[in-house]
Amino acid sequence: MATIQNNPNPEPNKFTPAPKPQKSRTTLLGVIIAVLAVALVVLGISFMNRGTENAQLSTELVEMEQFKAQAEKQYYESLAELEEMRGSNEELNALIDQQKEELRLQNEKITSLTRDSRNLAAARRELADLKANTVGYLAELEELRLANAELSEQNEQLSTERDMLSNDLQVSQQTNQQLNSERAVLVSEREQLANRNSELNQKVNVASVIKTNNITAEGQKQRNSGRWVGRSSAKNVERLFVCFNSLDNAVATPGEETFQLRIVNPNGETLSIEAEGSGVLTTSAGEQVPFTKNVPFNFQGDAANHCAEWNVPGQEFMEGVYTVELYNKGSLVGSTEMELK
Repeated sequence: MATIQNNPNPEPNKFTPAPKPQKSRTTLLGVIIAVLAVALVVLGISFMNRGTENAQLSTELVEMEQFKAQAEKQYYESLAELEEMRGSNEELNALIDQQKEELRLQNEKITSLTRDSRNLAAARRELADLKANTVGYLAELEELRLANAELSEQNEQLSTERDMLSNDLQVSQQTNQQLNSERAVLVSEREQLANRNSELNQKVNVASVIKTNNITAEGQKQRNSGRWVGRSSAKNVERLFVCFNSLDNAVATPGEETFQLRIVNPNGETLSIEAEGSGVLTTSAGEQVPFTKNVPFNFQGDAANHCAEWNVPGQEFMEGVYTVELYNKGSLVGSTEMELK
């Protein structure tokens, strides 16, 4: 039987692990587990964030698609509303084409913005502007349409008034033609009556002309006593003195009457000085005849005697035969001649 001895200091077994290496392995394993736990936490957080981002992105894409459909619908509705305003008025139709072009450009801008979901807010603002512009365009078109309708109504009223005026004008023209015809008849009758009256007046005037006779004319010189005596020598003559008788006339109206005295010198010139009362008379034949002076008198229907002188201080008389004429109402009523030697 073997005896077991207790050795207070036995030698250690070389195959038994030392306490220190066992502890290091445990620590390393804890670190690895901790790192894995942290990694799992980080991965979980990242996965959660990515899931949130994906959900948000998915929501934005859905909103953008919905907005695209809304924008497209609004655009075509706006075009349709504008097109409903089209009519026969060229100005209105041209304005509609211009407005549709402006909406097209605005829609292209909205389409460009919808390519990126980050521009959704800006695209919404553009769509709101498109709606507002459509409302403004429609209001402008309605105002123009009403104005055109009012103008059309006014034109129709003016056309009606024009037709009425045209009818009135035709009636007036017919009335005027009738009046002109009647007036022409009246004018013709009046001319005939005027001609008769003229003929009668002419006959009356001719009948009322006061005739003369016993016309005498001589040259005279004044003596120192103041008495005028006849002279036949031209160098001794200071005045020409004419006397005559006016005959009675039952047709002539009593009142102021006038004879025109005309003295023509040997050269055929009428002795006339405007300052001495000379002038021009119109004969019954329409001829203009100068006269020497007027011889007025008060006619009472009976015959009367008249005398007139031509006395111009400083005037010299030439030798030869002088013609003396008397006119009344444009008619020659008497004449005579005298000679100065």
